[in-house]
Order: sequence, then structure tokens, then C-alpha cells
Amino acid sequence: MSFTNNIFLLMEKSLKKYGNNVHYSVLKEEVLNWINLKDGGIYIDCTCGPGGHSKYLLSSGKEIFIIGLDKDEKMLEIAKENLKGLKNFKLIKGGFENIKEILEKEKIDKVDGFLFDLGFSTPQIKDGQRGFSFREDGPLDMRYDITSNLTAYHILNKWSRRDLVFIFKNYGEIKNCERIVDKIIERRKKKKFETTEELANFICENFKERKKIHPATRFFLALRIATNDELNCLKKGLENSIPFLKKGGRILVISFNSLEDRIVKNFFRKTECIRILTKKPILPTKEEIEVNPLSRSAKLRVGEKNGK
Repeated sequence: MSFTNNIFLLMEKSLKKYGNNVHYSVLKEEVLNWINLKDGGIYIDCTCGPGGHSKYLLSSGKEIFIIGLDKDEKMLEIAKENLKGLKNFKLIKGGFENIKEILEKEKIDKVDGFLFDLGFSTPQIKDGQRGFSFREDGPLDMRYDITSNLTAYHILNKWSRRDLVFIFKNYGEIKNCERIVDKIIERRKKKKFETTEELANFICENFKERKKIHPATRFFLALRIATNDELNCLKKGLENSIPFLKKGGRILVISFNSLEDRIVKNFFRKTECIRILTKKPILPTKEEIEVNPLSRSAKLRVGEKNGK
């Protein structure tokens, strides 16, 4: 049995014990240690999700204010429930690529820290209607923001061969994807791909993965990234956060794949006013991985503003 399959089995056990809204905030101790909370400080949880990191920071004993952002309204509803009883926070529907417009609207000039957790949550994985996982049958959706027009269904069934090859090669890092793209195009002419199960089964039948992961894993990753334009959003979010960061303020980014981590590492390196505090990314402990196997691929990088 592959490690990926073990992860899903362990997740199923956790869900049975704690319920569908269970979500483990990755590297939360490390986030608390590195974000350098200051009394009176303002912090932006750029990917609030169910509110785990925000709750942990708000419970630290420091008098801080947190703005939690998320494109997913359902996640904000869960976060509101999870943060019940706490004060000094505001939840806002929006993506971090729009951080400039959001903070200007809130009349906030400077903040003390940004946290980007680029993973998506267990409730999203387990909701088959969202289409994120090949383990849960549902429509090929994959949108974080359900008001967005672009879905994975549209990409898979309507995008050109060139564009499909591009996303699978560049976002899924699948080197020899041309053959299966041709098969996808041949199949969709006869019958469009409708569900996650259809797509996963088709990939299993037509693509052999050399790595010890489910053959559909990297195809689903590529489709999700393309559907939500995740890499461009990350670049824009990082760039737009810098002018709002106080001197001595910190940016923390938790990434889950090499594409994201590369963007963060290069951004920190090329941004003159950022001092890199983590020469190598911080990884989860063995104990955390045992409790939450999905944290296995997490990497935390931290930068500090040393300019104005």
C-alpha cells in the first residue's frame, strides 16, 4: 500500500472520531514561535480556512488583532464557529491576491505580520461536491470561490491540447503527459468528463505513475492550480503585502509543493527589504506527522522586513 493511501486511511479514522470539520493546523507551534507577536499588533491570516492558526494566535495571551481572509464562504462559516468566544478578529471573504484593495478598504496602513498557509483543508477534501479529491466522487469543480466562472470541468473538456500539456507539465510536473492529453481529447469528443471518479479511473487506465502515489494525484493538483490560478495569486499576494508590512514585521509562508516553495524562496531572495530568517525551510516534526500525515509535505519559510 502506498504512503498516499495510508494518509487517506488515517484521515478517514480522524474524521470518524472528530467529524467532517476536523482540520489540523500545520506547524502551528512553529508559526507562533516565528511570527513574533506584539501587543497591539495587527496580523493577516491570508488563508484563514477553518480558523485554526488564527485561533491559536488569538489564544496566545497577546493583545493582537487578526484579519482572516478566505475565498471559500463555507470555510469562513466554519472559522466563525471555531473562533466563537474569542475577540479581536474580523473575517473577510477575499483572496490574498487582493490584499491591497482589502487593507485599503479596511483603512489599514501597516501590519505586523502576514501568514500564508497554502494548503487546503480537510472539510474541502471531504466535500465531494467541491471536486478537490479523487477519493470523493463529485463534479469536476475545484473552485475555492464558487462564484468564479472557471471550473476544472471547463479546463478538462474545453481547453486546447497545448494548454492542457502546459498545465500538466508545469503545474503537475508530469514530464511525459502528451500521450494522455491526446487520449483525454479523444475521449472528450465522445463523452465529456463529468465527475472526479470518471477522471481518476481514466487516468489509472491510461497513465502509470512511477512514484508511489495514486496516478491521478498530480493531474488533480495541476487542475486545481489552474482552476484557481494559484501560482499567479501567490506571486501577487506576496508582492502586494510588502508595502503594508512594518519594519521588523514578518511574512510566514507554509507551502505544500515544490512550485509554491520555489516561488516563495525566490521572492524572499530577490526582495531587497526582506531579510531571510530561515535559510532552510522549517519542516514538521515526526510527532506532528504521526498525528497529521497530511503535514508531511509542509515547508515553512520566514522573512522579515528590514526597510521602511
